Amino acid sequence: MRLNLHSRDARGGYVIFAVLIVIVVLSLVAYRFTESMSAEVRASAHANDDAQAKLAAVSGLHYAAAVLSDRATFYGELEGNPFDNDDVFDRVEVPAAGTTTRKKAYFDIRAVGLTDSGSYEQRFGVIDEGGKININSMIALDPKGEVLYAALMKLPNMTGAIADAIVDWVDADDVPRAEGAESEEYASRPNPYKAKNGPLNSLDELLLVRDVTPELLYGGDKNRNGVQDDGETGTDRGWADYLTVYGRELNVDMSGTVRTYINGDNLTTLLQQITPGLGEELANYVVACKLFSVTKTDAAGNVPGTATGTLTGSGGGITITFSGAGVAQKPVVAATPDLLKVAVQAKMATTFTGGNRVKSLTDIMYTRITLPKAPGAKADDPDVVAFSPLLNPANRTALLGALMDKTTVKQAVELVPRINVNTAPLEVLMAVPNMTDAYAAAIIAARPTQLPSDPGTVSGAWVITAANVPPDVFKKMEKYLTGSTMVYRVQAVGYLDGGGPVARMEAVIDTNQGAPRFLHVRDLTDLDNPRGFEPSKASP
Repeated sequence: MRLNLHSRDARGGYVIFAVLIVIVVLSLVAYRFTESMSAEVRASAHANDDAQAKLAAVSGLHYAAAVLSDRATFYGELEGNPFDNDDVFDRVEVPAAGTTTRKKAYFDIRAVGLTDSGSYEQRFGVIDEGGKININSMIALDPKGEVLYAALMKLPNMTGAIADAIVDWVDADDVPRAEGAESEEYASRPNPYKAKNGPLNSLDELLLVRDVTPELLYGGDKNRNGVQDDGETGTDRGWADYLTVYGRELNVDMSGTVRTYINGDNLTTLLQQITPGLGEELANYVVACKLFSVTKTDAAGNVPGTATGTLTGSGGGITITFSGAGVAQKPVVAATPDLLKVAVQAKMATTFTGGNRVKSLTDIMYTRITLPKAPGAKADDPDVVAFSPLLNPANRTALLGALMDKTTVKQAVELVPRINVNTAPLEVLMAVPNMTDAYAAAIIAARPTQLPSDPGTVSGAWVITAANVPPDVFKKMEKYLTGSTMVYRVQAVGYLDGGGPVARMEAVIDTNQGAPRFLHVRDLTDLDNPRGFEPSKASP
């Protein structure tokens, strides 16, 4: 039998060729699999870095909440300055839990602040929501909306029609103002809706108001970093820098203790409560204002419309004789602190009511009280007059600061949030009723010298003592002005050591007497195109 060797060799060549094809295909599959797995590893590492950077930013928000809400830290490590403080807010490392191979993570607390000259600057710090016009507060203080309308008209690029429409959006009625818009107009739109007719929950709600655009509300600074980047129309950040819907104000002093209500009925308790903070002389005078008839004076202690004279002292039995034009006035003797104390104690022993009502603490400033005559005194004996300790320029700053920080004429603990005079830009200051260009300029010029930890600063008393706004004018403003804040806007930038992804988170935080609350949180990472804030570098 003859074998066909040639045929068998041909079949063997095909097998080898097929095996080679299989090997090549398997190699390609293995390569693609390896490449796919490598890509997955890289994607997983990148996702891990993204998550770590974002969590670092979230940690920054919680860190800021802790620092801002703790008074010891606020006035200690922060020195009362959370607005521009790189020692506390620059390149803070996030501690790693246990042993880890992950990169070190850091965060910065960043802000873009308005300067008094109207320009913008990047800072390591937070933004005070209390330094803005609170739309909800303005409509609560004046439900007719006239104060809110006037405040809105102080903003750049604002028109009367838009201001009317905003007031209509938040006022309680459905009657349109002269150039406003109410539910009837919004109901006629392709996607109809009603006017809010109530307080706003977020500033973004204003985009529902007729003619309010994102450009007007948030400006041309798309990534909100205060710098004109490629593709941006400018550094203007819109009305968002001047408006807010977040705010809270408690009727507490700088230590967080509820202020003493001076219009209560128990004067003995009142005197005991206010003496440690005000000192004996001012405390007795405050109670005397409730017990006796109070006469308004000028800054020198003279009664308007009477003869003029100069106050050379407020104690020690000094006899002050007035002469000159005006109605004749007999000589008076300035009461010593001891005489005032005796008169107050004697009157309280026979008085069982709360006495006169003090409408404003400024009413105590330029006043005098004629004390009851001593038993056996003659009709032509000089009147014994107690002059307000606040008349003395040497003591006025410290005493007025203490008075406004420690006491109150309002019984409520929760107040309608007011504008913080220590941080408000010029446009916001001008929105305060009875504010003038001269007063605003004086306030801006004087506030850099105010100490954050001084009672006069946190109470706003310095507006009178340092900026020289007259007490009667301040009295008209105090419904809208304060010197403290509880609510901050915080931006945290999270990043990793050696580069990589950067995350940016924002929150509005109510410090809430040491138990902070997050009122609003959002991820701003998508705004960073181009990147708004470059991560801080390690020190060389």
